[in-house]
Amino acid sequence: MQQIPLLVIAGPTASGKSALAIAMAKSFNGEIISADSMQVYRQLNIGTAKEVGAAQQGVVHHGQDVRNYQENFSVADFLQEADQAITAIHQRGKVPIVVGGTGFYIKALLGYQQLDYGPSDPAAVAKDEQRPLAVLQAEFRALADADFQKRVDIQNKVRLVRALQILRTGPRQAAERPNYDALVLALDWPRAVLYDRINQRVDDMIAQGLEQEARLLYEAGGLNLQAGRGIGYKEFYPYFEGQIALVDAVAQIKQDSRRYAKRQLTYWRHQIPGLHWLPGSGAADIAEPMISAFLKKK
Repeated sequence: MQQIPLLVIAGPTASGKSALAIAMAKSFNGEIISADSMQVYRQLNIGTAKEVGAAQQGVVHHGQDVRNYQENFSVADFLQEADQAITAIHQRGKVPIVVGGTGFYIKALLGYQQLDYGPSDPAAVAKDEQRPLAVLQAEFRALADADFQKRVDIQNKVRLVRALQILRTGPRQAAERPNYDALVLALDWPRAVLYDRINQRVDDMIAQGLEQEARLLYEAGGLNLQAGRGIGYKEFYPYFEGQIALVDAVAQIKQDSRRYAKRQLTYWRHQIPGLHWLPGSGAADIAEPMISAFLKKK
C-alpha cells in the first residue's frame, strides 16, 4: 500500500500549534485536519480555541464543526473522518497537516494505539451515562478479559461506556486504513512561559465571551454532555449554581488548563515514537527546513 506523507503538529494547550500549522500550510500548499476532541462541536469556538473565519488565513480546515454539542464523538469517528480527509487532500496534490492536542487521537491515527470496534446504540449509551461510575466499572470487570481491561481507562466514563457497548454486542473488524509516513513535530516552552501563555489565553477567552458558551452547555445538560465536560466549560457550572464566585471559576479554569498541559507533555513524551520537539519561540524557522527535507524524499 502506498504511504501518504503526513505532517503532524502536536504539543500542549496554548503552545502555538494552530499558528505554526497555518504558517506551514501556507508554505507547503497544505490543508489542516484538526485532532482536537472539542473543536468538532459547532457553536463552541472560544473555549476550544478554534480558528474561524479570517483567522484561518485562507487555509482549508477539516474536522471542525462536524457535530452538534449534544452529540458524542469517539476516536473511531475521528479516525474514519480524518482518514477520508487526509486521503482526499493527498489525492488533490496537497499536503495534509494534522494539528491538535488530543494525544489519543494522534496516537491512534499513526497506528500506535490498538482500538476495539463495535456497533453503538445511542439509547443504551444515554442510559449508561446516567449510571454511577462504580456500577459501570463493576459490569466492565465482570465482562472483560484481562487483556481488554488493561486497554481501558475505567476512570474515564466516556471510554468505559464505549467499552461496555463493545463487550455487550461483540467486536467487529476495523476497516483497512491508509498507511502514513509521518513527520511529527511538537512545540515545547519553558514551563513558566507556557503557564503564563495559558493564563493569558484564559483571560482572553473570558473577554471574548467564554461564559456564554459555558452557559449554553450548562443549560443543555452540562456534565451529562460529552462536550459539557471540557475544560473551560465545566468550571463555570458551580458559579452558575451560586456555589462560587466568577473569579474562582476563572482561577479553576487556569489551574485545570495548566494541569492538562502537564499531562499532555507527559503523554507526548511517552506515547508517540519518533516525535521531534521544537522550541515554541521561533518554531517556524526550525520546522520549515525539516518539512522541506521530509517532503523532498517523497
